[in-house]
Amino acid sequence: MNHILVTGASGTIGRHLVKRLRELGADFDSMSSRPGQGVQGDFTDLASLKRAFAGVDTLFLLLPLVPHKLQLVDNALAAARASGVKHIVRSSGAGADPDSQVSIARLQGTIDARIADSGMAHTFLRPSGFMQNWVSFLAAQVKAGAVHAPHGDGAQSVIDARDIADAAAVVLSNPSAHAGRAYTLTGPQALTDAQMVAEISQAIGREVRYVDVPEAAAQQAMQGMGMGMPEVMVDWLMSLNHVVKQGWAARITDDVQQLTGHAPRRFADLVRENADVWR
Repeated sequence: MNHILVTGASGTIGRHLVKRLRELGADFDSMSSRPGQGVQGDFTDLASLKRAFAGVDTLFLLLPLVPHKLQLVDNALAAARASGVKHIVRSSGAGADPDSQVSIARLQGTIDARIADSGMAHTFLRPSGFMQNWVSFLAAQVKAGAVHAPHGDGAQSVIDARDIADAAAVVLSNPSAHAGRAYTLTGPQALTDAQMVAEISQAIGREVRYVDVPEAAAQQAMQGMGMGMPEVMVDWLMSLNHVVKQGWAARITDDVQQLTGHAPRRFADLVRENADVWR
């Protein structure tokens, strides 16, 4: 028996993972804090997590990026122990390292370390930035004709969320074969924001510009202009921006190929499929 529970099932990765597990005929449920949308569970409510995790063998753990994220992982671990979860497959982040000088990498690494120290079998999936961000968070800017980001000419090996889901499905289907492993999941090429904007421009038949924003200005925008973002969140996101700008997010691995048996999707594929979103 290998009963799987998918958390974050309605998110960028989760919705593709649910589809893939269904295609594979896997024995799984999805957890949601919303009534009527799967097994009920809330990361802030330990009792609800214990109920949601009951009977679960393998847990796909995807935590939201919130200021109290470390408390959420402690709740998840306590519930997993109490409910007899055997294996945790966590969606982490590329570069995760508890000793990193980069705050977002340190956060991800600290969470991974807590899971590794829990005594439960575990596997870490560490994806690079998501191609799908261009279809969601950045779509309005693309439509307006200019994308603003503090990335300079730093390239990043963005990955299609479907490839993350494919890799996760492989691990979840046979977790013991991947116990103690960490996989860095990337796309097949490293591209700058300007290069990605150029591909979108060509696909939609009109010019979209990339505007390089100074890091200080980006930070001020997050802190003001009605965003009211908590300081710790600003720090995490600005550290991620800095990683991209420095070119530290350009690493390419073959982990997607090794896990799934297929090459990771290219950014041009995503652009071709979503051109109507930006028109």
